[in-house]
Amino acid sequence: MDQRIDREQAKHEGKASPDTEEQHTHEDAIFHDTSGQAHHGPGYVNGRKTKIDLLSLKRPHMRAFHASWFAFFICFTMWFAIPPLMVTIKKPPCLSADSPVCQQCAINFPDPLALGKDKICAQCAPYDDRVGAGCGGLGLSASDITTSNVMSVSGTLIIRIFIGPIADSYGVRRTYSVLLILLSIPGFCAAAVTNLSGLLAVRFFISLVGGSFVLTQLWTSLMFHTNVVGLANATSAGWGNLGGGASLAIMGTVFASFKSQGYTNNQAWKYTLAWPPSLLFITGIVILFFTDDSPEGNFCDMRKDKEEKAKDGKSDGVKNLTTEEAILASGGEPTNIAQKSLVLAAKNWNCWILFACYAFSFGVELVVNSNMPLYLSQAFTLTQAQGGMAASLFGLCNLFARPLGGFVSDEMFKLFGVRGRLWALFLCTIAMGSSLLAFASCTQSSSGITGALVALFFWATLTNMTEGACFAVVPFVEPSAIGGVAGLVGAGGTAGALGGNFLVRIGGRPAFCMLGWLAMITGMLVPIIWMPGFGSMFLGAEKEEEHGPARIEKFEEMVNVEMAPEVVEYAGISRKSNEEEERRSSNGSFVVNLEGA
Repeated sequence: MDQRIDREQAKHEGKASPDTEEQHTHEDAIFHDTSGQAHHGPGYVNGRKTKIDLLSLKRPHMRAFHASWFAFFICFTMWFAIPPLMVTIKKPPCLSADSPVCQQCAINFPDPLALGKDKICAQCAPYDDRVGAGCGGLGLSASDITTSNVMSVSGTLIIRIFIGPIADSYGVRRTYSVLLILLSIPGFCAAAVTNLSGLLAVRFFISLVGGSFVLTQLWTSLMFHTNVVGLANATSAGWGNLGGGASLAIMGTVFASFKSQGYTNNQAWKYTLAWPPSLLFITGIVILFFTDDSPEGNFCDMRKDKEEKAKDGKSDGVKNLTTEEAILASGGEPTNIAQKSLVLAAKNWNCWILFACYAFSFGVELVVNSNMPLYLSQAFTLTQAQGGMAASLFGLCNLFARPLGGFVSDEMFKLFGVRGRLWALFLCTIAMGSSLLAFASCTQSSSGITGALVALFFWATLTNMTEGACFAVVPFVEPSAIGGVAGLVGAGGTAGALGGNFLVRIGGRPAFCMLGWLAMITGMLVPIIWMPGFGSMFLGAEKEEEHGPARIEKFEEMVNVEMAPEVVEYAGISRKSNEEEERRSSNGSFVVNLEGA
């Protein structure tokens, strides 16, 4: 362990590594993509990319970046494909045209428009897609719809806690691929439901795609260096979240296209739900065969390489390893690391503050996706189509707002170090809560729909910025268990969505007002976050505090495995950088001079 830290310290100081030429040869070998270009030199630090080349699809970094946000986009599109169609899905089931009821209705209402509006005879109008008219749905009540919305986020709370540690163990690529392929099944099943029970079941299983967020954040965290990891995380997540807004805007159009071709209401909404899982399945296959787990390669290949070297009595600085020891040296037993990663994250109280911040940012965004169209339609007398388009504004702000939050966090990091990231999160969270209260105060008589949309835009922008700023802090909380931290914080979004959907039962405006105040209170908790080795928003770190390598060494003892040097370097907490932080803190400066920052 000491030798590894000495190598890391020597690298920061520009001295020769104690491990001689063999170690350098090995490093050069593992940081090559399919084109043979080594990931060292300008643009890379320990294999991690220091800038984002948006127009590139080069493996492994940019291929993983684009695969991560696109997969999340498709997941979000399928996740929220049902709410835009709820006007049709809530219609009563259709009766046979030969039934006595329909035969009598045809006599009583020769005009099809009158037939579709009648409470009983609407069951005999399979083509009438007007609001409150026709049939072809599942016959849902308002209570059924609320229960359905709650079920649509329930599974996410569970999977987000465990998916990060699983990815830490088996690799992001395989975990993501399996998730997409398996969850395309309930997506297809959604097009075949015939009753409320079936709808609740498929919405629960579809909600498991929410775990894709954690995988997206973990993947970009592995591929990009500290100087751009905030922007990379925020951009990939923000563009992925666009799927929510895109779903609100697109699904209704696809439904209308099927209707224009002569399909019934029942056929149209079911066919509309079939295309998102198709893309989900295809994306899962592409990720499995055409992307990489990390800059070093795929986890399975790395373990296989270690095992082969162990059989030959060779290893990286460790001689005569057994097969079992070689597997441990390459990452340890998967289940052991996954469990310890989650436990380590759960024991860190900083994670729970970030959990709360994310609950009242991303969690509220999920509430918006499920409830905002109906709220705007009722509060400002909009049509169903107008309400849906207005609500899509919230999700579409992800295009720029979430990356903006990551960018602000990165800039604050350059000026004030990790403490700057905490300031960015604090300011964004407080501003988000204030804008939510402003939106909740808008009424038809006081501000009109124009004022409400302006307030909605600022609220959406600040909410997405908070999400980006929140996950820009995640990689620094517990560098030896990033997957566990990401999973726990990501679960906060689902917890917030569950609570928010229950609050909506008391009424839209009171619920949004309460969520605004809770967001403000959560923002006030950010100043008490304390990062060992870095301090808090207002106070610098104590000199006797345990620095990064020592914390990672403890984790290694827990799982009986030595972490890779890149894990230490990734969070910018090597011994040299820790000493530099202490020196600058003692001089009253917040600046952290990290390599590549």
